Amino acid sequence: MNQELDNEKYGRSFTETAVPLFVKSVSSLLILLKIAVQVGVRDLTDTDISKFQEEVKIANREAQESVKCADELGALIDGNSEKLTAEYGQVTSRRKELASSLQTNQNKLRSLEMERELIQDRLQTAKASLRQAEDSLREAKAKAGEKQTGRDVGIGLSFLLPCVGIPMAVAFEKERRSRKSEVDIASDDRSTLKSNITKDEEQLNQINSQVPELYNEINEANESLEENKVAEQSLKERRVELAQLQSRMRNCCQYLSTFQGKMSALKVQSQHMYNMSPLLPFLEEAGLQAQQVPDTEQLFNQIQVHRLIGDLKAMLPKIKNLLLSEDGNDDYMK
Repeated sequence: MNQELDNEKYGRSFTETAVPLFVKSVSSLLILLKIAVQVGVRDLTDTDISKFQEEVKIANREAQESVKCADELGALIDGNSEKLTAEYGQVTSRRKELASSLQTNQNKLRSLEMERELIQDRLQTAKASLRQAEDSLREAKAKAGEKQTGRDVGIGLSFLLPCVGIPMAVAFEKERRSRKSEVDIASDDRSTLKSNITKDEEQLNQINSQVPELYNEINEANESLEENKVAEQSLKERRVELAQLQSRMRNCCQYLSTFQGKMSALKVQSQHMYNMSPLLPFLEEAGLQAQQVPDTEQLFNQIQVHRLIGDLKAMLPKIKNLLLSEDGNDDYMK
């Protein structure tokens, strides 16, 4: 769900559950203030006491329910915040894994491309050497063939002219053997070069097959990394928005809890009431706390709330006057 919609849902839930209960409680508090102004500091009748105690119960009960609703909603927001934080941590961890994997593949690709370049250079040199080795082999074979012929001629002459043919045959045999050794060496060199070329070509083919795969993996990792970064940024923004709502909700819960505490104290004091004087300070404290509505442009931004706060501001000076008059009477009695 979109975070903005989540926040709207939470805000709407608060205004639909906690705020109406708060409005009822403050409405009852206003009635209590009016009763206090009407009766002043005289002794109370049973009707006055009954009416006052009933409104105190209502005000306290509605305040308690308002706090309960706000706390439950705050718990939901806290839970969502923890879930979002965990999700953000997972996405951040995934981004780091993707970045690490991407770096590894990029390093591997660079290494393979360097290795491929070295093998290509080595192959080019080896193929040139192979051509030279084949030329040398052909030349050695040709010379060996010439010495073979010379030896055969010497052997033939040895039957006709022993003094000439035999030395000639011996000399050419020595040369033939020397040339045969040259042929063997040239042949071995060519075989070694051909073997090395085959190995390098196989390695080059393997690298050539790995490189495209690495490119694909790198491209996929880049795409995944970009998607992950977008998701991470979105979660970061959602966390900020939710944290702001969480802070406002905590302020509201604290406010409602403090207000309910004032109403609870007033309820306790009214249990054995006979005169309004002992209750005036508690009434004033409850009224002053109710006035301190937090976040008036957000969660408490309702016409009823503004109207009640206005009525409270109009009534509290009258309570203050009663308190002052009580203080004046006390001073006079002294």
